[in-house]
Amino acid sequence: MTGLLEIRERLRDIVGKYEIYFIAGVKFVLGLVTFFLINSQMGYMERLTHPAVALLLALVCTFLPVNVMAFFAIALVLLHLSALSLEVCVIGLCLFLLLFFLYGKFAAHNGYLVILTPILCFFKVPQVMPVASGLMREPISYLSLVCGVVTYYFIEGVEQNIANFTSVEESESTTKFTAALKILMGNREMYLVSAAFLITSLVVYIIRRKSMNYAWRVALFMGNLVQIVILLTGYVLLGMPEVILWVILGSLGSVAVSLILEFFFYNLDYSRVERVQFEDDEYYYFVKAVPKVYVAKKDKRVKQITPRKKTTVNRRKLAEELDIDQDMLD
Repeated sequence: MTGLLEIRERLRDIVGKYEIYFIAGVKFVLGLVTFFLINSQMGYMERLTHPAVALLLALVCTFLPVNVMAFFAIALVLLHLSALSLEVCVIGLCLFLLLFFLYGKFAAHNGYLVILTPILCFFKVPQVMPVASGLMREPISYLSLVCGVVTYYFIEGVEQNIANFTSVEESESTTKFTAALKILMGNREMYLVSAAFLITSLVVYIIRRKSMNYAWRVALFMGNLVQIVILLTGYVLLGMPEVILWVILGSLGSVAVSLILEFFFYNLDYSRVERVQFEDDEYYYFVKAVPKVYVAKKDKRVKQITPRKKTTVNRRKLAEELDIDQDMLD
C-alpha cells in the first residue's frame, strides 16, 4: 500500500509540474477521438471524413476551452446531417440549441462530461459517468450527462433510420420531419438510460456527502448497484436482452474507475478519526476530523566523501625545521 501511495504522490507532482502540457494532451486525444467517431459513424459529407479534418480540429481544440470542442463537434454533426437531409438537420439544430441553452445556463463547467458521455455510449460502457459525476460534481452536472445521452441516441437513431431520409421527393418532407421527431420522442432506451443516470448520480451524491466512515466507497458501490438494477430491469422490459452483457461489463468498469477516483481524491485513514467539540456564544459544534492518507516524500541526500590526499614530507626539510640531525628521523 505504501508503494501505491508513493506512486500517487509522484503522479500528482508530475501532473502539477507539467499541468499545462498534460491538459493540452488530454484535450488533443479527446478531440481526436470525438471527431474521428463522428466522421466514422456519420460520414454523410465525404469531404469531412478525411483524417486531416479530425486531426486539424483536434489541434485547434488543444489550445481552446473544452466547451469549444463541444461546439465544433455539434457543428460537424450538423454539417453531416445537412448532407443527408435538410429536414433532419433542422430538427438536429433545434435539438442542439435547446441542449446548449440548458448546458450553458446550468452546467457550463462540465465540458468533459458532455463530451465523454456520448463517447462511452458508443463503446457501450457509459455507466461510469453518473457514478463519477456523483462523486466529483454537484447534482446540476447531471444536465451534462443528459446532453451527451440525447446527442448519442439522436445520432444513432439517424443512422438506424437512414432510409427514411434518403428520399429526394419533395412530398416526403413531412415524413422526414416525422421520422426525425420520432427518433427523439419514441426512443424508450434513451429515456431509460437518462432516468438511470439521474437516480444513480443522486444516490451517489447523497451518500458520499454523509459523515459516515468510507462514505465514498459505500456511495460508489450503492450507486453502481442501483444503476445495474435499473438498467437490467429496464432492458428486460423493453425486450432488449442482448444489451445485458454490456450493462454488466460497464458496471464492472464503473466500479474500477470509481475506486481509482477514490484512491486519488478521497483516500482517508479512518483508524485515526478524531471528534472535536467546542462552542461559542450561540452554538455548540461537533466536528469529526478524518486525516488523509499521506506518505511523506523521501528526502534523499547524497553526501560525497573525498579521500584525503596523501602528502609526502622531505626528510631534509623536516630536519632543518626541527633543527635536528637528519639521521635521527630514520
